[in-house]
Amino acid sequence: MEKINDRLYWIEDTCSTYVIASDDGAIVIDCGALSPQQVAEETGVGGLKQLYLTHFHRDQCSAAAQWSKAGIEVGLPFAEKRFFAEADLLRAAYDTFDNYTAYYPGFSALEDIEGQYVEDYARYVVCGYEFQVVPLPGHTFGSVGYLFDLDGQRYLACGDLLSAPGKVREYFWSQWRYMDFQGHVNLLESLEHAKGLGVDMLLPGHGAPFAATEEAFTVLQRALEELYELFYAKPYEYYRPQFRPLSENVFEVTNSAANTYIVRDGAGHGLFIDCGYTSNAAIAANPHRFIDHMTPYLESELGISQVEWFLPTHYHDDHLAGLPALQLRYATKVATAPELQDIIEHPERYDMPCLVPHQTKVDQVVQRQQPFIWRGIEFIIEQFPGQTLYHNLITFCADGVKYLAIGDNISGACFRDQRDFIHSFIPKNRTPVSSYRDMPQQIKDRGPDILLTGHGGGVDCQAEQVERWEQWMERWSQLFEGIIDQPHANLGMDPHWVEFYPYKVRIEPGAAVDFEVRVLNHESETRRCALRFKATDGVQLSQEEVEIAVAPGVTERYKITAHFPQQFTTHSLTLTADVTWDGRHLGEIAEAIAYW
Repeated sequence: MEKINDRLYWIEDTCSTYVIASDDGAIVIDCGALSPQQVAEETGVGGLKQLYLTHFHRDQCSAAAQWSKAGIEVGLPFAEKRFFAEADLLRAAYDTFDNYTAYYPGFSALEDIEGQYVEDYARYVVCGYEFQVVPLPGHTFGSVGYLFDLDGQRYLACGDLLSAPGKVREYFWSQWRYMDFQGHVNLLESLEHAKGLGVDMLLPGHGAPFAATEEAFTVLQRALEELYELFYAKPYEYYRPQFRPLSENVFEVTNSAANTYIVRDGAGHGLFIDCGYTSNAAIAANPHRFIDHMTPYLESELGISQVEWFLPTHYHDDHLAGLPALQLRYATKVATAPELQDIIEHPERYDMPCLVPHQTKVDQVVQRQQPFIWRGIEFIIEQFPGQTLYHNLITFCADGVKYLAIGDNISGACFRDQRDFIHSFIPKNRTPVSSYRDMPQQIKDRGPDILLTGHGGGVDCQAEQVERWEQWMERWSQLFEGIIDQPHANLGMDPHWVEFYPYKVRIEPGAAVDFEVRVLNHESETRRCALRFKATDGVQLSQEEVEIAVAPGVTERYKITAHFPQQFTTHSLTLTADVTWDGRHLGEIAEAIAYW
């Protein structure tokens, strides 16, 4: 143990552990294999109040479960929540014959760790000190640092971003996928970001604290940049957002993963339609992590100091990823049509693609044809199935131009590959076959000057092109209607026309959970639906069977309660609905999963 100053201690064990003392208690960053008693004995500091972890690797947190059991709050990086809270499940599910990702779930703590999830960019006040969570992906996809001031000096506990000036202790963690440089690029961007934080001293996850000189960063950066150039035969360029004006007060971020659209009022206020990943190597798979390389430029380049509202075209992560960061920085509010409210507020209840793991409060629900007015601009937000069942169209006029935001209803490949005839096609999004015909007509009905597309940018709305889309969509619909052997094509396109809500829940032994079984009738006539409920042995259900009538185009809902046993040996317990539809026995086509 070394005492860095009167309030800051460093212990070197399986990792570098830091203790920040105050009159109100003490904060610890990374514990490694050290128990609370060992840390208190080493430093002579009592009143340990909070443990913050930088990432999920066992050398940083193997004793963390002891801290939680001792009543000490443990702060866990939100982006790696599964690797702390469900490490046992991940180890059990790890397929060594499909070893093309390098997350190494077996190298997490041996006990699941309970704690408070700390959000990227959030600020927390503990023991009189303010800590800011700084996302630092590279060593792992969810790594964070903790920025704080102490006695006139600024410190960054940076985890395994660096181990010494110009050095990284272990590189192999940074190749997140086979033959891939995503982790390498994120490491470069994290070094660049940390370099600009005005830090006086770095507290590495391994090795001794050292001065945060520019050279400490740039020596490592230059080597990593050259390695990138040797591999790709082109120099590395750090990410910077590119703002393209579509009119005086409407802008497009052309190099976000999904196009981000910004409307300003000219007096420092802004409104966003979608906010895609802003990075050279976006972390778009689990955990859908947004690294904010955009908002620092909003005021200097667009004059926007406050982002007041966010309007989503749909719930997919590449369009919604930046919302949590906007909310933390600006307290940005959300407005949407009613059909999107629940999947945005409770994504954990759905089995749908591209969900953002954050629960986001919707501040205003806008009914169809009810205008949403912001700073004198009228927005019409309408839910229509498009690329996904849960999808908004957003119409507004600004600067004498009529805009229509269509999200991913027309695929970006249409523009990128200069193909007129292409649609974003993912059946698991539950897109009704009829919606393919509807989408071009919706554009024609609204008559915009400019289409704001999800992956093609803002484009002029040309009648001839819309007609070609209409012909393509018509033929697309006809083909699916011809090949699907069902009374209605949507029965073979929609995997969840019978579904449990919520789909997946974590339970405690002995818990009782209320589920809703939803049945959507895609057909043009009322149908009878018989449901027989089953479950894994030991689960008691409030009802065994029910028969309901479902009107055309209507979703009927039926509630059922599951009582789970006090003891079970499996990782999951499953409920099923055995469905008989209009006299046809379809089997157990709907399920819910409870896990422990």
